[in-house]
Amino acid sequence: MTLKINFRLFNLVLGLASLSLSGCGVYSFSGTTLSPDIKTISIQNFENSTGEGPANLTQLVTNNFKEFYRRNTNLTILQREGDLQLEGQIVSFTFTPAAIERDGINNQAALNRLTLGVQVRFTNTKNPEESFEQLFSIPQDFPENVDVTQLSPAQINQLTERLVTDVFNKTVANW
Repeated sequence: MTLKINFRLFNLVLGLASLSLSGCGVYSFSGTTLSPDIKTISIQNFENSTGEGPANLTQLVTNNFKEFYRRNTNLTILQREGDLQLEGQIVSFTFTPAAIERDGINNQAALNRLTLGVQVRFTNTKNPEESFEQLFSIPQDFPENVDVTQLSPAQINQLTERLVTDVFNKTVANW
């Protein structure tokens, strides 16, 4: 008898919690804090203004943005004029030595760092005070024996995914 009462109490509490969360309409389990009147997002191509990186860098970065927002929100992605608008350009794709080690009388890179930077313009047409323009930059270190000029699309996608996560958190999660 006690087990049935506790189970019923548990169901009642769970039901009330579900109702109170669903009535709010602002928060979701993906961490977004979107207003219920925001239904669409437009994501423009992130053109590569550096001239560096693989030939398909624009496509990789833009597609990663679209896929991430598609996976983590209920927003419909439009070509133009979404309630939220995301645009920008790739402003950095640079390789630099990250750690130098001495080999006899010569210095050589023990690690090489690839830095990907994107200048982002975000417009919230429903709440303009949340709009911003900001540089997002992500570094990734590679051992000296990795030729960073020959990175695979999977390695660049991994780097881009971290960058997209930062932009996502700033635009729709308010972190």
